Amino acid sequence: ADMPVVVSLLNAFSGLATSTMGFMLSNNLLTITGALVASSGALLSDIMCRGINRSIGSVLLGGFGVEDGAAQVAGLPQAAAGPVREVSANSFVGMLLTAKRVVIVPGYGLAVARCQQRLAEIVALLRSHGVVVH
Repeated sequence: ADMPVVVSLLNAFSGLATSTMGFMLSNNLLTITGALVASSGALLSDIMCRGINRSIGSVLLGGFGVEDGAAQVAGLPQAAAGPVREVSANSFVGMLLTAKRVVIVPGYGLAVARCQQRLAEIVALLRSHGVVVH
């Protein structure tokens, strides 16, 4: 989630370098276009950081200092994360059908994959088996 912010910030730095080079070469066009690239990259980085509710510093330094490279979930102690258990597709279907309640939280990927109709079919199947779907 942080990589687009980092790329935008690197774009801003390239604009800053271009503007500096234009200043050193006394080239007004290079200075102005570099300043435009730097300001738009910085503005876009700030907008994206606000969108993911993080600061530039936490985006740049977020993964550093962690042994396995994974950042800790904010607000949760490391022990609360628990072990990861891998399940097969058939096992997951069995878990869904034997559950009493299921909460489905659709995200951006569902819209991109255009799977709303498939999700509606899954919800109808679960409800026909007596599962409460939220």
